Amino acid sequence: MRVMRVRLLKTAQLDLLACGDHYREIGGAKLARTMLARIKGPVRALGDHPEIAPAYELAPGVRRLVVAGGVFLVFYRVLVDIEVLHIRRAEREPVTAEALNEQR
Repeated sequence: MRVMRVRLLKTAQLDLLACGDHYREIGGAKLARTMLARIKGPVRALGDHPEIAPAYELAPGVRRLVVAGGVFLVFYRVLVDIEVLHIRRAEREPVTAEALNEQR
């Protein structure tokens, strides 16, 4: 099995930037780096195990990976590559099918 490339779409990139900004503001640069690493590590690992996460019931073709001890949800789809659509805090309002389908 080949290792798949993991691509963060613009929305996911913006989500990561916002996450880094938030943790930098509340706890400094070290906390921000730690939290981003807890997100990025499992996201990178998707290249080796793209089917690890279950399907997301609200959007066909999208999977939802729980990372950072349940603090974040990573929404992605497996095509030729793995496309990460959104990275959201778990306690936020659930992402809608419309928001995920905008990425097509």
